Amino acid sequence: MAEKRFNRSNALAVICAAILVGTEILAVALALGWALGGLLGWGQEMTYGLIGLSLAGGAYLTAIFVRNAMKAEPFYE
Repeated sequence: MAEKRFNRSNALAVICAAILVGTEILAVALALGWALGGLLGWGQEMTYGLIGLSLAGGAYLTAIFVRNAMKAEPFYE
């Protein structure tokens, strides 16, 4: 059985894409929570709760992106 080799190029591509896309997703999630909380006039506590929920959703979407990126660009070949 052949030993799998670590592919640095694929790993670097996935890490860089994860940082870029993850930052964008989390920034949009933060802005969404802040904007909806302010628009609906829910007060500070509810707005923070909405921001927390949207950031949790953004973190989940980022994790899905990373998992799919690792399937497309495998770390080991």
